[in-house]
Amino acid sequence: MKKYEGLRALYVGSHPLFTEGASAVHMMKMCQAMANLGIEVECVLPGRVNKERLFSYYGIKTPFHVTSIALSGGLARRPLHGFLSALYACGKKENFDLVLTRDLIFAWFATKVFGVPTIYDAHHPPVNWAAERVISSFSRSKNLLGMSFNSRGLHDIYFCLGMTGQNPIVAPNGFEREAFEGEHDISSLRERLGLPLERKIVCYCGNTYRGRGLEILVRAAAQMPEVEFLIVGGRERDNALWHEMARQEGSANFRIEGFVRQREVPSYLLASDVLVMPYSSRVTIRDGTEAGKFTSPLKLFEYMAAGKPIVATGVPSVLEILRPGENSVVIPPDNEREFIRALGLVLADSELCARISEGARSDAAGYTWEKRVERIIEDLEIAAA
Repeated sequence: MKKYEGLRALYVGSHPLFTEGASAVHMMKMCQAMANLGIEVECVLPGRVNKERLFSYYGIKTPFHVTSIALSGGLARRPLHGFLSALYACGKKENFDLVLTRDLIFAWFATKVFGVPTIYDAHHPPVNWAAERVISSFSRSKNLLGMSFNSRGLHDIYFCLGMTGQNPIVAPNGFEREAFEGEHDISSLRERLGLPLERKIVCYCGNTYRGRGLEILVRAAAQMPEVEFLIVGGRERDNALWHEMARQEGSANFRIEGFVRQREVPSYLLASDVLVMPYSSRVTIRDGTEAGKFTSPLKLFEYMAAGKPIVATGVPSVLEILRPGENSVVIPPDNEREFIRALGLVLADSELCARISEGARSDAAGYTWEKRVERIIEDLEIAAA
C-alpha cells in the first residue's frame, strides 16, 4: 500500500501549458508526485487540454485525472478560471481531503466566497498592490488550511507583510527522482545530444535573461578554450545577446542549445562535467522582480540529483540549500574573477569534485517532489475523511 492511499486531492492550476516557463512544470510534477504517493489526484486546468499530449510533453509516467474548464482568451481568462474553478471545487468539496493551488484568485474565491478549505502554495511575493490585498484577505480566512512557501526567504517576506496565514510551511521545490536513477553512459548521452566526446563540459541550465550571470560564462569560455561551455534554455531574444557577446569575446566554445523540453534536461546535466549557477546579486524572475531572497530554482535540485560538481554564487535563497565545501563550491555574487578561478579549481581537482558531487547527490534525496508533498501533508496533519 502506498503511503497516502485513500487520500483525495484537487489541484487547481492556471499557468499556461506547453511554454518555456517552470510554473507549469512545477504544477505537473506536484500532481505526479501526489499520484506516486497513492493520492487520487484531479487537476483542474483552463482551456481544452489534450491529456495524452500533456502527459507526453511533461514526461508524466503516473497518470492522474485532468478536468478542463473551457475559456476564451483575453484579460478575463485568469480571473474567470479562478472563479469557475472555485465554483467547481465548491460543488465537489466533499470529494476531496485537500485542495492545493498556486492561483491566488482561485484561493480568494474558494476560501472567502465558497467555503472550500484550501492550501495556497506561494512561489513569489505579491506582484502588485492588488495581489497584496487579495492575499492579505484570504490569509485571514478560516478556510485557508495553510500556506506553503518554496523558500525560507519567501516565508519571511510574507511574514513581514503579515500574510503567512495560521499554518505556514516552508517546502522547497524538488526534482523527479526517476529521471536520475540508474546508470548513465556519458559517451552515449553525448553522442545522442551532439556534444563533444573528449572535452570537459561546463553546463548552465535555465533562463538566460540579465541577472543570471551568463556574461561570466562567456568570459570564462574565452579564458578556457579547451572547455565547452553549454547553455541549455532561454528565449531566442535573450540568447541573442549572449551569442553576440560570445562573438565579440572570441568564445567559439560557448554553445547555446536553447529551450529543450523538461524531460530532456536530465540528459544534458548527466552528460556534463560541472554544473554552474552564476546568479548576480540582482537576479530576477521573468517579470523583473529581484528574486535572490526567495527564488527556489528547479535546476538547483536537478543539479544536485545529477551528482555533478556545482559551482554557484551565494545568493540568499540558494544558500538555504547549498553547503559550501560540502555539496558545492560557492562564490560571492558579482565576483567574476573568483567564479572563473573556482571553476578552474573544480575542473582540476578530482578529489574536490568527488566530495562535493557525492554531497550534492546525498542531499538531493531530501528534495524530491514526493518529499515536498509529504512535507505539506504532514505539517498540516491531513488525513483521509
